[in-house]
Amino acid sequence: MNSLEYLHLQLRLEGKEVINDNLLRQVEPVPGEDMPLMVIGFLSTREQITYYDESLSSELRERLNGQMDSVAFPNVHAVIHFLQSQDIAREVGHFKTYVFPENDQGFGVEEVKQYSKQDPQVQSFGFNGFAEEVYAIEYDGRIISACVSARENAVCGEAWVYTDENFRQQGLAQKVVVAWAKSLTAANKLPFYSHKIENIASANLARRLQLQAVFEEIAISKLH
Repeated sequence: MNSLEYLHLQLRLEGKEVINDNLLRQVEPVPGEDMPLMVIGFLSTREQITYYDESLSSELRERLNGQMDSVAFPNVHAVIHFLQSQDIAREVGHFKTYVFPENDQGFGVEEVKQYSKQDPQVQSFGFNGFAEEVYAIEYDGRIISACVSARENAVCGEAWVYTDENFRQQGLAQKVVVAWAKSLTAANKLPFYSHKIENIASANLARRLQLQAVFEEIAISKLH
């Protein structure tokens, strides 16, 4: 699978689909998320691709295309300045997405347990608002590190991981993420790991897990 196919899978995971080459359509609502005005993807092949909300006028899309012709990813200041000049409110999110290596990463997961999101420990940890299955490590009767699908469909899932601040730097996050990823792979689903570009801790976790970066994504959305 190539980087563009990965990007399309991620967009579909976010409830969006690509139509007519460079247009995006919202196919199902995602709680807490709005349809972006545009998405700029930078693939591992160094190719740049831009998608626009299908509801944008063709004139505005053409003008934005003109701005993108002179933009080197991820410098989108020209686009932001243009949107401001047109009184189009905006906010920007910059994310990096990875896939897992095919080989076993070698992290022991024996102490990781599978929980239901209805489990009182999961609810106390704050992970009951995600997917049904939660992969976690407990200590002294409570969960201290867990990974769950923040989004999941019939094809793929995206990890959400958190470790209690009193138990960090012990390799717990690696273990719960690997256990989560193995569960998706066993179900013939593709596990994705993504983080905001400024999240150094998550980037370091991806490096320790030896994940393969497949694309970066900048989403420019309306600001309410």
